[in-house]
Amino acid sequence: MGRWVVPLFLVCAIGAGAAPAFAPYTAVYASGTMIDVGYYGAPCVVDWDGDGLKDLILGEFSYGKIRFYHNSDSNDSPVLTSFTYIQSNGADITLPYG
Repeated sequence: MGRWVVPLFLVCAIGAGAAPAFAPYTAVYASGTMIDVGYYGAPCVVDWDGDGLKDLILGEFSYGKIRFYHNSDSNDSPVLTSFTYIQSNGADITLPYG
């Protein structure tokens, strides 16, 4: 728990007639709780705060807000903390949703 794994959604073989193979579902956890943003989460793994560690940025479908999960361990063994919403001028940034 507390570790996140970037799942392989699609593994394609090179060659004619090769069918795609899907990897099993992998839950992602932050502070010991499974991350759930409802439908159509839009994840991005990036060093958001400039500390050299890859963090998780995740869009919410229901409210159009953008969550920031800080990586508090390492890139090889990331541990995500509870999220905060990304803000601009003290207000949560929202995008069109639904």
